[in-house]
Amino acid sequence: MTLPMPFPTKEIAGDYNPAIRLFGLRFVADQTIVEYLSEFLSIVFSNKTIWDDTITTPLPSLEDLQKWSATSEYAPLRYAPPIRLNLKLLAFYGLTPLAKRHKVHGYGYERVATMLESQIKSSTVEPEEARRCIEDFFKGFQGAGDTRTWCARTFYPISESLLTQETMWEETKARKDDLSTWEDSIDNFSRYYSTTKHNFLARGGELLYLQLCNALSTEQRSIDDFVGNAGPFFDEDEVQLKTLHNSLQNGLKRLYGSYTAPLDELADYVERLDKETYKRIGNYSKALTCEWCPRDSWPEGYLFAVELNRLMSTTVSLADKLELMMIGCALQVLRSLCAQSARYMSPLDKAKKGRGGALGYAWIFSAPDSCTRQQSLVSQRNLQAIEALIQGVLRISALETYVREGQKDDRKIRERYKEADKKYGYKLFRSLGKNLLIIIPRRGSGARFVMTEKVLRYMVMTLVRPGERLTYDEFLERLYCFYGIAVESPQLMDAMVWSGLPANQSVQSDRESWLCQMLRAGGFLTELSDARSIVCNPFGTNID
Repeated sequence: MTLPMPFPTKEIAGDYNPAIRLFGLRFVADQTIVEYLSEFLSIVFSNKTIWDDTITTPLPSLEDLQKWSATSEYAPLRYAPPIRLNLKLLAFYGLTPLAKRHKVHGYGYERVATMLESQIKSSTVEPEEARRCIEDFFKGFQGAGDTRTWCARTFYPISESLLTQETMWEETKARKDDLSTWEDSIDNFSRYYSTTKHNFLARGGELLYLQLCNALSTEQRSIDDFVGNAGPFFDEDEVQLKTLHNSLQNGLKRLYGSYTAPLDELADYVERLDKETYKRIGNYSKALTCEWCPRDSWPEGYLFAVELNRLMSTTVSLADKLELMMIGCALQVLRSLCAQSARYMSPLDKAKKGRGGALGYAWIFSAPDSCTRQQSLVSQRNLQAIEALIQGVLRISALETYVREGQKDDRKIRERYKEADKKYGYKLFRSLGKNLLIIIPRRGSGARFVMTEKVLRYMVMTLVRPGERLTYDEFLERLYCFYGIAVESPQLMDAMVWSGLPANQSVQSDRESWLCQMLRAGGFLTELSDARSIVCNPFGTNID
C-alpha cells in the first residue's frame, strides 16, 4: 500500500512517527479547541506568500491553488501574524503565576502601564483606575493558557487584532545569562523568545487551512464523483469549486465587520505605546511556514469547506459564529482522523464492515441522559471500534516499514508507536472528543458518544442551508453522510454492522426519538403531522 502524498508537494522527513506520516503535520493532543480556531484564523487574516506572490485575501485564488497543487516543486505557504508583545504584557502579566514571572517582565509591564496612564486625560477618572479598566478589558479576552507565562497565552479570536503568534519565553537562557533589563531582553529577542516552537499553536489550525486549499484545488470531476456517491445533499453552487471558492472567500472576509474596529484600534494603540519595543520586535518578526496535509484527505476538506461556507452565510452574531467555528474545527479533526484511518484500513477489514458515512466510518450517538442500557452499550462498542481502527491502521505494513527505515532499534520503534497512540492517534481522538463533550464520562469506564445542544446546533446550521427545510429522515441522512453520525433508522443498522455488531432493531426506542426532542427544544423541528416532521435552519442568509 502506498502512503499518502503530501499537499503541498514536499519531501517528507522527520522523526518517523507513523501518525504524523498518515494524518499530516499535525494534529496533537496538547492543542486546545480555541487554539485550533485561533491558528486557523491567523492564517486566514494574515498576508501570505506562495512562491514570491503576496496573498492578501483569506484564501489564495483558485488559479493559484490549482497551480500550487500541480507543481512538483516544494512551494510552502508562509504567513506572518503579529507578535503583539506589549498588548500581551498589559493583558496577561497580572494573570501569570508568580513562579513564572521574570523580573524583566515586571519592568516591561510597569513601562507599558506607566506610558498608558500618561496618555489618559480625564476629569472624572484617575489615570490608574482607567488603566486598570483597560487592562481588565483585555484580560477578559484570554482564550487559553491559564498556567502559562503571559507571552504564551492565546487571546480568544474575537477580532483580527487579537490573532497573534505563539511566543515562548526562554526561561533557561535568561537565567543562564542573568538577564536584568527589559531592553536587553528585547534587543536579543530571538534568544529570549521563540515564535517557531509550535508548542500550543501546534499546527492543527495550519492543517485545517491546508485541507481547505487541498479540497479547493482538486479536479472538478473528482468533486462531481464524490457528490454523486454521497447523495443529493449539496446545491449546484457548492458542487462547483469556482462558486464555492468565491463564496467562502467573501464569507471569510466578512467575518470581522466594522463593529470590531474600535477594539482593533484600542489594541493597536496599546501595542504601539512602547515605540522602542514595538519597533525592535518588528525587526525580529519571522514568517511561519505551513507544513502539509495528506493529499487524499480532500473529501473531508471539501465537506469542511461546504460547512464553513454555510456558516459564514448565516445571520448569527460574531460571537455565535466563532463558537460554532470552534466546534467545527474540533469536529473536523475528529472526522479527519477517522476518514484517513478508514481510507487506509486493510481490504479485509473493510469487507467486514458496513458502508459507514460518505467517508467510510460510523459514530453511534446516544442521548446525553435517559439513555437505555442497550443504546449505551452499542455506543460504547462503536467508540471502541473507532479507537481500534485508528490504533490498528497505524500498524499496517507500509507504516511499519516506514518507521523501521528511520528507527532500527526495537525499543525506539515501540516508543514511536506509544507516542503516536498517545499524542496523535486514538488517545487524541478520545481526549478531543471529551473536551468537546461528545464523549462521556470524562473519567472512568463506559465511554460513549453523546449529542450536546451546541454540537446539534452546529449540525443544523451547517447541514441545513440557511432558510432550508428538510424532513427529519433527510436530516438523519445528512448526519450520516457528513459525519457518519447514526442515531436511528437504517443508518443505525449500518453503523452497528460497521462496529462489528449484529443489526438489531430492538436498540431503537419505541418512544419518540431523543434527537427529535433535542431538535424541538432548540426550535429546529416543526411537526406538520403525526408522521411528518420538518427540520429547518431559521437563521437566514447574510447578504451583506
